[in-house]
Amino acid sequence: MTIVNYNVAAQRAATTMTRNDAVMNRAMSRLSTGIKLSQAEDGPATIGVYKGLQTQALTTRAAIENINNAVSYLRTVDDAGAAIENILMRMKEIAVQAQTSTTDTDQRAALNSEYHALGDQWDRIVADTKWNGVQVMIGTDLTIGVGSGSTITAAVDDWRSTANGTAADIATGATSAAADAAAGEAFNFTAAFEDLGDADEALLAMDKVTAALEGIGKSRAELGANINALKASADSLVDLADRYESNASAIGDADYAAESASLATAQIVSQAATAMLAQANAQKNTVLALLK
Repeated sequence: MTIVNYNVAAQRAATTMTRNDAVMNRAMSRLSTGIKLSQAEDGPATIGVYKGLQTQALTTRAAIENINNAVSYLRTVDDAGAAIENILMRMKEIAVQAQTSTTDTDQRAALNSEYHALGDQWDRIVADTKWNGVQVMIGTDLTIGVGSGSTITAAVDDWRSTANGTAADIATGATSAAADAAAGEAFNFTAAFEDLGDADEALLAMDKVTAALEGIGKSRAELGANINALKASADSLVDLADRYESNASAIGDADYAAESASLATAQIVSQAATAMLAQANAQKNTVLALLK
């Protein structure tokens, strides 16, 4: 039947072209961005999982950065602690030198002056050692956020020469304030009892420094253990972040082989539909021949 009010073939071709354009646009969008799930309509059932995995990956990467910063923080403490340890080793050497009776007054005064200067240097190192503007050697424990409300705490001892209290929290292990030159007490380099006035005082100073060195050795060992534990945690989180990103990629990233094939198919269909639309429109022109 020859009719002119409706051109069904042309309408079908036009509809095919519209639908095919949507397929081409979607394929080109995915190929240009590399993302399959850029809109909710692209995968209503999976986009929530995809975004959740992306969030977990980002959170885990942030936790890794926090841990790496904490490792840097603790290494800063350890480096300064090593310098203080070297100072105490020299102080012990001076105390031993001051114990001999062959040391005359001028020599003892020189040794005493160096002993106190080293003590002042110790206090300066503690005061000036900072990480991101924060003092790191005054006994403030480090808290590291690792995501999902979880934290890791790394203990940091108090490295000040005057620090005393619970031995486990004091780098020198001093349990009481400076009162004389006895071992186990804190230091006070402004007090007369820290002087190396004679061999007996030098012996007491040596015992006090020896005890401090033992405490500092333990404190640095604890720092090393914390650093290694944090590095192990970071390594574990790196693996976890990789898994999150891999799973998110499998769900939400574009498959270039599949999308390229889809685009090629859509382009061929588009060309064919355009040709058929032209044919369908031309077909109605035959009606004019009946009217001549």
